[in-house]
Order: sequence, then C-alpha cells, then structure tokens
Amino acid sequence: MRQQLFGHHLDDLLKPTKLLKRAHREAENVLNAHVGMKTDVVEHDDDYTVTAELPGFDKDAITVKYADEWLTIRAHRSQDDRNDDGRVLHRERMDADFTRKFHLTNVVREEIQAHYQAGLLTVTLPKTVADSEGKIEIQ
Repeated sequence: MRQQLFGHHLDDLLKPTKLLKRAHREAENVLNAHVGMKTDVVEHDDDYTVTAELPGFDKDAITVKYADEWLTIRAHRSQDDRNDDGRVLHRERMDADFTRKFHLTNVVREEIQAHYQAGLLTVTLPKTVADSEGKIEIQ
C-alpha cells in the first residue's frame, strides 16, 4: 500500500522534487557554460581536444579527471576576504566553483595530456585505434 500525505500519494509528491533537481542541474550546466567555463570540444580522427576558458584560476585549483568515459573538469577559486584593515566599498570578484563533464569514448587514459596557459586549459585525449569498419583479418 502506498503511503499518503495530505490525501496525496507520497510517490506523486516526490516527482516534482525530482523534476526540480533535474532542472537545477541543467540550469547549473547552462550557467557554467555561459558564465564560468566556456568550453570547446573538438573530435579529430585520432583524438579529442577540449579547451576551456578559465581566466584568473591558479593551475593548482584546476582538477581534470577521466573515469568511466567521462572527462570532468573542475575549477575552484576563493577570493581573499582580507582587506588590509580597509573598508570594502565595492566587490565584484566572487568565489567560483565550476564543473563541466563530457562523455568521450574510446580514450587511451594513460596518454591524456593537460596544459594550462594564459587562462586556457587544453586537454588532449588520444583515441584507441579502431579497426577499419570492424573488419577481421583472415590469416
């Protein structure tokens, strides 16, 4: 028997929560893409190249991981709250924590390279060499 709350089945009341959580995740991805971490993903015959704009981030504050066919890029920046005993009159620089995930298949994990220079993170993910059209060589 399904539980009821205020005359409604509990399962039915939880559906909007799931929808709101999904909408929040999708909105967060859009916000990260357009405000925080603009990213290009390009596929070549032998690799993928992912380039992310991360101006103002220290290299040590950027994490790149590849697991289960997902490339995850995370960048975190904390603004120093010290103001040298002065009074802050205006503040636009905020803490930032951005995460982007990309599903990239057939990657040779051991050969992934990442470089960060002048606010641009470039990740190169070599692809495994696939047989042409899956043909099997007859010996």
